[in-house]
Amino acid sequence: MKLLTRFTFAGLCLMTMAASVSAAWLKGQAVTWADFSRIKHVTSSADYAYFATTAGIIRYDKMQREWEEPLTGSPGVDNTDIGRIWVDLFDEKLFAETSLGLFQYDLFFDRWYEVSEVPSLDNNCVHIRAPAVMYPPIRHNYAADGRIIDPYGRYFFFTDVVDDRSGNLWMGTWGHGAATAGSSSHIVEFLPYGLIQNRVNAIMMLGEEIWVSGAAVDPGRTGISIMDPRTNSFRHIESGVDDDFPAVDINCLEGDDSTVYVGTPLGLLCLDSETGSVRRRLTTRSGLAEDNVLCIGRLGDSLLVGTENGLSLITGSGDSISVIRPHEFSNRIVYDVLTLDSTIWIATSAGAYRFRLPSGRLQQIQDPDFYLNGRVYDIEPFGDDLWFATEDAVVRVNTVLGDIEPFPTSDRTGDARALAVNEWIVAYSSNRGITIIYYTDKNRNTREFTTDDGLASNYVYSLLMDGDYLWIGSDRGLTRFLWNNPDRVD
Repeated sequence: MKLLTRFTFAGLCLMTMAASVSAAWLKGQAVTWADFSRIKHVTSSADYAYFATTAGIIRYDKMQREWEEPLTGSPGVDNTDIGRIWVDLFDEKLFAETSLGLFQYDLFFDRWYEVSEVPSLDNNCVHIRAPAVMYPPIRHNYAADGRIIDPYGRYFFFTDVVDDRSGNLWMGTWGHGAATAGSSSHIVEFLPYGLIQNRVNAIMMLGEEIWVSGAAVDPGRTGISIMDPRTNSFRHIESGVDDDFPAVDINCLEGDDSTVYVGTPLGLLCLDSETGSVRRRLTTRSGLAEDNVLCIGRLGDSLLVGTENGLSLITGSGDSISVIRPHEFSNRIVYDVLTLDSTIWIATSAGAYRFRLPSGRLQQIQDPDFYLNGRVYDIEPFGDDLWFATEDAVVRVNTVLGDIEPFPTSDRTGDARALAVNEWIVAYSSNRGITIIYYTDKNRNTREFTTDDGLASNYVYSLLMDGDYLWIGSDRGLTRFLWNNPDRVD
């Protein structure tokens, strides 16, 4: 992008001082993808179309016909509060209006700065009314008052239409995202981008793609979002459009090349990973311990399904379902389950357990400080270690030597303590954002990261480690966080 703002020396000095005040929020440290389907305003330059959404500004490369990363990682404005936007013809100046006033974006510092007015800009684009006649995608209809009706009878209004004077219309809808059309042909093409819903309870890496979903608390469309980070592109599996996949909360995801397993309060859904169609639904009537599925683990060709009331084993294609140790796990919430070799590790509301196969021996894990006797929310393996997230600590257990090392935490959460670990750090979530423990350091230093550091929200529900990046699922979207930022001093 060619946002090349020119500064005087005095202005540069002032901005440098301003940047030092908010040094915690570093350039490139965090970018958030969210539900960008509700668009308030549209503008266009020679090369890009810009869309101001309820979750921030997104931008589309008109020549390459692809999305660039959203402008959601820059301090200075509340992304959810941007109403109108303006850009000049060659992307040198970008302005936004919020409830607090006018702001200008600076690419060099990756920040927004307050300004008193929007100057006259060299730009040929013009805002127009939605044309009376348009030709939407197949199975859709168009009404002359500016509505597109989808195959399920839902309608989506055009909120803004811009003619870029080079043969293209760029359009925003309320609930169906961005769209484009020829200014003469009026043939509509949707440009899907971002999450289908904001809250992210579950993150799964499947091949090169990241699958995310969560609670269906937002109005509008719901389901699963599949992101390809290599191309910055999205596809969606929408729920609530038929009886097979209802608009329901999604607690967890697990999958392979052919099938994605979706844990919901209404049972376990088995989806075709290519088409998204529901192959099968398993509930208590099928033999599950409980309908509310909270976690899923792989055991060869079988599945372990943790529920709100016990643990089940599904063998083969689902023809055989059995409840594991019903006497011990009855009335126990199973938050997470992990298989290593012939051992199943289980995190429950009444402690952490080890279940050995094929002997069937069940053992509760004991630690000197009794952290593992209460609620245990998550288990993450790395090397010879297992990491457990509890109410009051993160506990490392060496599976070879049996050594146990606790890292006490200073806060308590609800049922949402997530973990991610690699060879240098362990990250855990709270209702204050995330905390990173540099456990390989001699002093075991820790650092807390919040919205002040670029997170979309302090309410974090899921984590996924991906090299130098940590993917963070919250109630306001999916944030890619550069935990190994070389410019940050921890």
